[in-house]
Amino acid sequence: MRTSSRAARWGTTTAASALFASYLVLAGPGAGPPGSPLLPSAGTTYLCSGYAACVQAGYSDAGYGAANGSMYWRMYAGHNCTNYAAYRMIQAGMPNVRPWSGEGNASEWGKAMSSITDQTPNVGAIAWWGKYSNGAGSAGHVAYVERVVSADEIIVSEDAWGGTFHWRSITRTSGRWPTGFIHFVDRAAPTPTPTPTPTPTPTENVFTQTATPVVSAPLVVNTTITATAGGWTPTPAENRWRWFADGVRIGDIITPDLALTPDLVGKTLSMRVVAKADGFTTYVSPFYTLGPVLAGAVHATAPAALSGTPALGEVLTVTPGSYDQPDAVPTYRWLRDGVEIPGASAATYQLAPDDVGRTVSVEVAGAKPQFAPAVETLAASGTVTSPANVILKTKSNRGRAIVRVRVTAVGKLPVTGKVLVRIGSWKREVKLSDGIVKVKVPMSRGTKKVRVRYLGSAEVPAAPKVVGSVQVR
Repeated sequence: MRTSSRAARWGTTTAASALFASYLVLAGPGAGPPGSPLLPSAGTTYLCSGYAACVQAGYSDAGYGAANGSMYWRMYAGHNCTNYAAYRMIQAGMPNVRPWSGEGNASEWGKAMSSITDQTPNVGAIAWWGKYSNGAGSAGHVAYVERVVSADEIIVSEDAWGGTFHWRSITRTSGRWPTGFIHFVDRAAPTPTPTPTPTPTPTENVFTQTATPVVSAPLVVNTTITATAGGWTPTPAENRWRWFADGVRIGDIITPDLALTPDLVGKTLSMRVVAKADGFTTYVSPFYTLGPVLAGAVHATAPAALSGTPALGEVLTVTPGSYDQPDAVPTYRWLRDGVEIPGASAATYQLAPDDVGRTVSVEVAGAKPQFAPAVETLAASGTVTSPANVILKTKSNRGRAIVRVRVTAVGKLPVTGKVLVRIGSWKREVKLSDGIVKVKVPMSRGTKKVRVRYLGSAEVPAAPKVVGSVQVR
């Protein structure tokens, strides 16, 4: 058997922890029923992620975060695009009865409701993606159209099977534009019948709403919420607000402030904004659904705690605190650099290769039906590290000792930092380049002891020294 000359010239010594000898990460294109997440692309922008985070940023979840434990139109409860879309349609006045027979997968919605599905985006329409269409999976996807920025850009709110709640901006050229728009409850603005007049009314006599109103949250009884008017072109001389509970007008209130009285608990609030000015047509906005009025808020009486070492393979553990509502149940949402980790919703989380060099935190929410949750965010101390694997190879050539050191770490490519190299009495700290150090040192003939030690970086701790030898000829 013949051995290659390259292998014969190199001696090899390896030091690595057996615990991390191999790491397998599984991923796949499968989509769980009844709707799959819409894959991101360069032309889509996440405006917020998560119920609480979106509400705090001024993007309403329409109360779905507190109500997602129920099934709407017989869709699966929880994080699910179809259940969320059905919930929004019921809030807009439709009954809790699926308006077609047959499958409920998102891919079937536009086909089953083809008579009301077209290519026109409207606020309040359902954006629909068919099977494998523009970034959707095998089960398709649906979302709620919150805004129509232009004919080529929309803003949607959405939930996702195996994912979380988002607001997202999508452009027509992104490769993620919907297959169509389903008009369950929205209607295109009617074309006004021209009225014969000597001089046509100029179009600057009409208000245009340029930004959605924002309402302070949460909607908790015995508090007062305040709404903005949103953006307008031109600026109205006067704005008025109309408030509704389960679709019924609340008195004659026209101010931006609404006191949430006990009789409103459990009812879904909505709002319309009116713009007025002399010489302009009075504009009444569409309904903005805010969500149900909650019976109270959960408050933490003792904080939760996070323990564990932020290193690859280690387990982080949350010890829940206590709440003023004894029947409040803690829920968990793990985040990597502030972005939700799909499927990570237990009190423990084992750190994976994707976490190396990142900050891992957990959002702990004390939840109770019809109550605003108590939310805490706990972060691990420092970025997640990965152990070094140091490989040393030696050879000689014409009176020179040649040493090559390669440093790798699971989840971190390439490894940075320095390596301390000793060849006999010669030593030097050498900076890694693409995870490799190579030195050539003139030496007298004979066997020289070689010792190398990786000195560490923020993501990869220092490693024990590796010892070898080189025969200088």
